[in-house]
Amino acid sequence: MKDKTKRIMNFRFDRYEDVENKLEKLAAKGLFLEKCGPFFWTFRKGTPQKLKYTVTYFSEGSVFNPNITENQQTYFDYAKAAGWNFVTQFNQMQIFSSEADNPIPFETDEKEKFENIKKCMRKSYLPSMIAMILVFALNLIVQFNSFQLNPIDYLSDPIRLLTTSMILSIILYSVYSLMTYFIWIKRSEKSIALGGECAKNSSIVYKIVDIIYMVFVFGSLGYLLLHLLYEIGGFGLFLPIAQMPILMIIFWSSIKYFKKKKASATKNKVISFTVLIIADIAYIALLMAVIMQFGLGERDNSNYRTVNWQLSKTESHEFKLYSDEIPLTSEDLYGQIDYDYYSYEREINRTLFLSKSGYCQYSLPAKDSPPRIEYEILEPQFNFVYGLSKEHLLEIPEWRDNTTFKAINNNIFETSEAYQRYYEDTPTGDYTLFFKDKIIRLNMEEPLTTKQILIIKEKLKI
Repeated sequence: MKDKTKRIMNFRFDRYEDVENKLEKLAAKGLFLEKCGPFFWTFRKGTPQKLKYTVTYFSEGSVFNPNITENQQTYFDYAKAAGWNFVTQFNQMQIFSSEADNPIPFETDEKEKFENIKKCMRKSYLPSMIAMILVFALNLIVQFNSFQLNPIDYLSDPIRLLTTSMILSIILYSVYSLMTYFIWIKRSEKSIALGGECAKNSSIVYKIVDIIYMVFVFGSLGYLLLHLLYEIGGFGLFLPIAQMPILMIIFWSSIKYFKKKKASATKNKVISFTVLIIADIAYIALLMAVIMQFGLGERDNSNYRTVNWQLSKTESHEFKLYSDEIPLTSEDLYGQIDYDYYSYEREINRTLFLSKSGYCQYSLPAKDSPPRIEYEILEPQFNFVYGLSKEHLLEIPEWRDNTTFKAINNNIFETSEAYQRYYEDTPTGDYTLFFKDKIIRLNMEEPLTTKQILIIKEKLKI
């Protein structure tokens, strides 16, 4: 295999000139196409040579066909008579090469060529592009629902925003690709009507857009993989990432197997897709079983110790006790506390839209547990984010019966707006404080005293 190499070829079926030019440049460097696939193309290494390539489309072509059809063979013989040697095919795309400087074109009827391209595009390219747009549009709807449920968590999570950006970019690029294809159709129809050729569908603008798109998608994907590697470790990353390659190997292996068995294209397609679906379900079941057995949650890089805590006479549970630094503690508010099982936890997320810093000090579940505290500092970067955050924080969930927010004196915390949550007519230790450039949410076990408020203002610098 040393004399062969594989390359990722980003090609569009409607931009066959780009494929031809790329293959000719590679041949001049000593790389000659042998086989093409959905992602990787195989090249043979050899002495640099000047070759001409042409890409054509034949509607009977399919990766599921056990052999080249009779009409395809006639087509290949016709091309060979014109001085073109068949190289390889992928679905309806056929690739030929010639050593002649000016080989005779064997597709001389431009109208027939144009109609054939459109027929092939309707068979493979258009359905796949539309399906891709619909699938990713559904993903975008899921992301939007997540945003509606909790805009604060969503806008402060860089991974969610990056994932949404990738989904949106794929949709926009797919729509852009369809638009350029239909524009090419209109231009070609006009050109052929005037006795000309199919319009060229390659330009520097298209190439720049393609490069920007590929850099963004692969750069974002690389960042996500590094993040997952850091958060959940190599084994936890391998299982979900390996799913797509493994399924593709199973799918293509099924296709090759039934092609060797000379199964019909229809039979091969039905069985191979059935195998793919079953393999996908089986892999997801395996993944869920591994997660349930070993756990693949986020890898914890914080300092913590574990304790085995007795919940009842017959039940115990293992808890993690963290030792993160937090600006305000229960000891600050209540004085010295003789308790060895506090968990001090901090989580900070920042994005272009919102910075969210969450802190808590939890005690283990028991009848006489010491006071715990929880608070959150939000720093919106835009007015609309501030408005969304405010609306969400003051929204009372349906399951919280008899709960209301009541405005309190702004002089207490020196706020622009401030609210305290009441259960029926009883005040609670839940405060939502709005300042000019930030929002603070306090969740205490009981209403704060004047002294505690002063301590909070000092510790949180408000």
